[in-house]
Amino acid sequence: DVYRGADVVLDRAVAIKVLTERDDGERDRFLREARSMARLNHRNVVAVYDAGRDASSSFIVMELVEGRTLASVPANELTVHTAIRHYIEILEALAYAHASGVIHRDVKPTNVMVLPNGTVKVMDFGLARRTSDMSAASSAGEIVGTIAYLPPERFLGKIADARSDLYSVGVMLYETFTGSVPFKSESDDLVAVIFGHVNEPPAPPRTINRAVPAQVERIIMRLLEKDPDSRYQ
Repeated sequence: DVYRGADVVLDRAVAIKVLTERDDGERDRFLREARSMARLNHRNVVAVYDAGRDASSSFIVMELVEGRTLASVPANELTVHTAIRHYIEILEALAYAHASGVIHRDVKPTNVMVLPNGTVKVMDFGLARRTSDMSAASSAGEIVGTIAYLPPERFLGKIADARSDLYSVGVMLYETFTGSVPFKSESDDLVAVIFGHVNEPPAPPRTINRAVPAQVERIIMRLLEKDPDSRYQ
């Protein structure tokens, strides 16, 4: 649960994320999230101010961000220029996180906030892990996040890295410029979506929307390569 709160010491509004789950494993993971995020200090990343736990709950105190998620911005408001500017800021946030040893692992439009002044902030590193904390054992079989935006390696039990976040950005770009994600199922058939990510080439964006600039299509298609070695590194 996320609440609007007041920091009475520093006289500012904050967001307070409260974990109602009492399982010790979940609570430990929640505080790992806070530690991952607290290491990040960047204009395009939602800041973490504090964290703690008591007998009944764990909490994270974060920067309060007023605005809309990228998912809720109407398509007619996103010109090519505006969209590219948003994605540059998203990539700057991820580049900073990756350089700090943090992989987001859940990059999707609902985790990106667009402020009234146009600034973009990436939030909810809820599935983030320090790269040093990752092993095949911790990621194999741990399918989390939103299926539509996950890279093929996540379904194959392989370790997620910076290139995995870039694949997710590729899915978001594809959706922004074509109006739909590259792999979807009208019947919510998760197996079909997973099969698409792992085995099927995405339709080139310009076959869906001729207005997509050729350079943008080239970037999207490279981001969506199945093999991480073939993506931007």
